[in-house]
Amino acid sequence: MEKHLFRELFEQYQLPLYRYLLQMCRNRQVAEELLQETFYRAMISLKVKNMDQAKAWLFKVARNLYIDRTRKSKTEQRMIERMKLERTHTSDMGNPVQYLENASKREHIELIFSYLPERMRTILYLREIQEFSYKEVAATMNFSESQVKTTLHRARKKFRYYDWLLRGGDPGEEGS
Repeated sequence: MEKHLFRELFEQYQLPLYRYLLQMCRNRQVAEELLQETFYRAMISLKVKNMDQAKAWLFKVARNLYIDRTRKSKTEQRMIERMKLERTHTSDMGNPVQYLENASKREHIELIFSYLPERMRTILYLREIQEFSYKEVAATMNFSESQVKTTLHRARKKFRYYDWLLRGGDPGEEGS
């Protein structure tokens, strides 16, 4: 890959990829390692004609590296417990009351995300946080656009249901 193109990719996608990996693994050190490995692989083997393809390719590689890493854990429960223990927060250095409210909302969202299957978590994150197009999500996930739309719909519905439950909804009643 040409040096200037690699530098451009790195500058453009370093922070979004890092945020995605941090959201997925909730560990700064692991996110940094996976980010480094993603760009190493891009430097070695990425050959694209336009930047849109590169964006999907980078997120796909990052996702696959994350999945490979989590598969190495003995059990999913141990992985979830480890992620909860290693979770770190950053300070906004602003209004303490606002920071606490934001931290509470962030923890609530992270808790809901932890209940979702990886596939739904990734699609929600890419579409809602990273603002990927359906086409970009499909390329990243190796799905058709219709599979992305269906899974995204189900993920949003599950997200709303877990949100409702965590806010005190009765599981015997219908959730909104």
